[in-house]
Amino acid sequence: MALPNARTDSLDRPPWLLRLVLTVSMTVVTPFPASGTSPGSPPAVERAATEPSVAELEALIVQLGDRDYAVRELASQRLAAAGAAAADMLLAAAEESSDLEVALRARWLAESIPFTTGHESPEAARLLEDFAGADLTARIRIMHRLLRLDNDAGIEPLARIVRLERTAAGSRIAAALVVQDWEPTDPYWPRLGPAILTGLGNSSRPAARFLRGLVGHATADSPAALAQGIDVCAAAAESLTASHNDRLTQESDSDLGDTAGAGRAGSVFRRCLVALLTQAGRRAEALALAKPLLDPTLGAAAAGRAPFELHWLTTHGLPEAVDLVNDQLNDATDPFLTYAAALAWTKRDGVEAEAKATALADLACRRLGEDGLAERLTAAGILARWGGIEWAMREYRSILEAPETPPAERALAAIYFAEFLHDQARDAEAAVVLRRVVEAGGQEGEDLQQGLMQLGREPRESRSRMLFFAACAESDESARQQLIDESLQASPADVDSLITAYQMTSDNPVRRAEIVRLITQAAAAIDREIRNLPADSVSRNEYAWLIANTEGDLGKATRYSRESLEDAFDSASYLDTLAHCHVAAGNLEQAIRTQWLAVKKEPHSLLIQRNFARFRSLAKVQP
Repeated sequence: MALPNARTDSLDRPPWLLRLVLTVSMTVVTPFPASGTSPGSPPAVERAATEPSVAELEALIVQLGDRDYAVRELASQRLAAAGAAAADMLLAAAEESSDLEVALRARWLAESIPFTTGHESPEAARLLEDFAGADLTARIRIMHRLLRLDNDAGIEPLARIVRLERTAAGSRIAAALVVQDWEPTDPYWPRLGPAILTGLGNSSRPAARFLRGLVGHATADSPAALAQGIDVCAAAAESLTASHNDRLTQESDSDLGDTAGAGRAGSVFRRCLVALLTQAGRRAEALALAKPLLDPTLGAAAAGRAPFELHWLTTHGLPEAVDLVNDQLNDATDPFLTYAAALAWTKRDGVEAEAKATALADLACRRLGEDGLAERLTAAGILARWGGIEWAMREYRSILEAPETPPAERALAAIYFAEFLHDQARDAEAAVVLRRVVEAGGQEGEDLQQGLMQLGREPRESRSRMLFFAACAESDESARQQLIDESLQASPADVDSLITAYQMTSDNPVRRAEIVRLITQAAAAIDREIRNLPADSVSRNEYAWLIANTEGDLGKATRYSRESLEDAFDSASYLDTLAHCHVAAGNLEQAIRTQWLAVKKEPHSLLIQRNFARFRSLAKVQP
């Protein structure tokens, strides 16, 4: 049978038909794939002793469109044999070639390059096996998983994705996930350099060049090397920050998720470069680069992102960026941006800075009063995470004390406020806040009880939580034990009270056995919830937290903890839970590494900070 000559009629065929003809033609040439390849793989030929040169690869790409079918086939085979060495040129040809056959052949060859090398950890290899055939959303989830594998085992594969991912957008997202973990003071980041460079290979993609420059900066041993790393990042950033339309779901700085939905990969590279320039003392350049992050006329501050960008700039050493939003503060009524500006002024020097910060915070508070209770509650939570502790407390109290606050909103604010106070080690105050909800009398009490029910929370659960906070504030051991017992009587499944009771009964075998029975029952109930709601990351985290701090199936708890991070891969509380799982397993080094990530995400959480200090103490690491 004569082989079809795809070249002679390719211009008259639709792309899907040409792809079919191209696949059939290659299959006919090599009907029996070589050992170790799959039927869908490109023709296997013996790999050359050395990789082809750039000139040779360029010539082979051109030959993919030759009029002679045999030439096209031989070029395809040689490019397939080159593997990852040809990835850059194949991807560029697939995206940019005006010759349809060159583009299709290059695409097919590029997509057939395996993401695995045989040297990955089993978990990384499994994730990579699923990667190629997944859609963008699933591929991003796999990237998230790789980023958080133990012992940084997913960093090299993630960098390999930067090199081999079939779309430029996917490559940028993979790189952004690595970049957003960088901090100037991160003690772990420099050791990631060799793995990143190995995964990137010789890739010349902009995302790869940025990562290469960041590694060079992080490992630099001289001022010249530091400057060179910044220059490499700056050159790559020109194309990477040209558009902020790439989706980076659940970006590390989850502030972006609060009001802007998904984060954007472009801003991650711009932020990083701003931080590099600031660290190097090149503040004027850093400010110029930061402007698009804040200027709504440039499209970068759309959907409410400007407040979070300003806060990020402030916490990364550039509080003078607040001067870039003066016009917005005068013309707009965005209370979140106004509060971000107030916090920026608290970090500036000068006699007027404190007065300016106070005036802006008061203005933001008034503006929130005009926007309604939902905005005020959101602002309180954001301020708590930003470190505006007293301003956050003022917003919570404004909701609780306003006569017009409906019962459900009052109850919700009380729950959030109490948890915030608990995090700040102000447990007596936390107990008082909840007591005003669960022990209110008369019509107000009935309304608040109904409000709790509307929130899907049984009043007894809030009472149990109130008693737990009171126990945390109690210094007398006997009184503390009594409060925990009352908490468990109100709600036998309160996880934190179970953990505390377990810790308090180490010298009482009979009481310990009773608490273990309650723990087993609570764990089984949570497990049923997980089976009924497979996408429920909250229940997975709760199960892991309970078992990691008491006893039970630690393997399942650790698996659930990892699964909870698939949906919120940079949740500080979920990372805190995973760190506790590592402690329970005796892996203190990985626990400290994981807890450091939690600290970076929630630097103002005193609970997370205390846990970090405790883990370091356990490992005999000096603060």
